[in-house]
Amino acid sequence: MNIKQISFNEKEMSADSLSCRLFNEYVFCTHGMLQKTVTDYMLKAKGYENFHVGTIEGYPTFDTMLAKLKASGVKKVMLMPFMFVAGDHANNDIAGDWKKELEDNGYEVSVLMEGLGQNPDIQDIFIEHARFAAKHKIVDIMDKKKQYAAEKD
Repeated sequence: MNIKQISFNEKEMSADSLSCRLFNEYVFCTHGMLQKTVTDYMLKAKGYENFHVGTIEGYPTFDTMLAKLKASGVKKVMLMPFMFVAGDHANNDIAGDWKKELEDNGYEVSVLMEGLGQNPDIQDIFIEHARFAAKHKIVDIMDKKKQYAAEKD
């Protein structure tokens, strides 16, 4: 099993494990990163059209997510932190700022204050990563490049 295969499968497992809990329009709130999140694309590709993803510090932004939410025509949403632990960001940004902003835009908002780490399927992904790491040698990429360069000479 290669790393790309693990990454693809874990995203699919995440989508599937979270989708079974759907009972409403969902807005997943991630912390954000330099790379554009693929979570929204993965969920849409699997047919979960009632998922919307926004990031606190990244893309898609709150405004981008809000535009998609408005286009969907729904008025009732469930905010859920897409973070391993529902800590300060979940309390302050999601249950606070995001909830208020959505309510100010006319939405009825519920918040599920549960981190991904509380989801048994996500826990299984972490366990699988730990097993993988325990069985595979860590390779320093610079050492590997030096080895390749030496072999070419």
